[in-house]
Amino acid sequence: MEKEDSEKWTEVEKILQKAEKRELIDLVHELYTHSVGDRMLINSRYLGERVKKKMGKMLEKYRKIIKEEFLPEKGLEEIRYSAAERAISDYSNASGDFVGTLDLMLTYVEGGVQFAKIFGVIDDEFYDSIEGMLDRLCEQLKTEEGHKYYPLFRERLLKVGTDLEYIGWGFEEAICVLLADIEEFFEGHKQ
Repeated sequence: MEKEDSEKWTEVEKILQKAEKRELIDLVHELYTHSVGDRMLINSRYLGERVKKKMGKMLEKYRKIIKEEFLPEKGLEEIRYSAAERAISDYSNASGDFVGTLDLMLTYVEGGVQFAKIFGVIDDEFYDSIEGMLDRLCEQLKTEEGHKYYPLFRERLLKVGTDLEYIGWGFEEAICVLLADIEEFFEGHKQ
């Protein structure tokens, strides 16, 4: 498969070398609008450090919002799931950063697990919220775009599983089933 891909690329490269500048710009524009991953690659290559720094600051801002909902500095309060979920949505819409969005989704799950570890599981809404977010994260990782990012998040996902020990109430089992499923999915997709 790799040899076939390199042969195809050689053919494409020859065609691109003969292409007009406007044609190449239109192609890059089409790629830019086609997927978040392509847009991120083009932005990072041509806008460089300025964009990375801005994205990093924005990601940290939204990460702090999520963490504050689960483990607030001012003490235990009611968890506002919608505020934490809105932070993920707002970041995703503002940045188009697929990896950063995955990171925030995992931050949400980690925050919920830490909360449960410290205070215990509180109600069905809590279960549904954390399990649902982990399920959505796993589904995103299973997409074509998400495949390449699983290694980036794997250790954190495994840590979520170990942090769950002794929480009980079915929460540990439900999360572990999702974690085992994603691990099994990627084991089956190794080349």
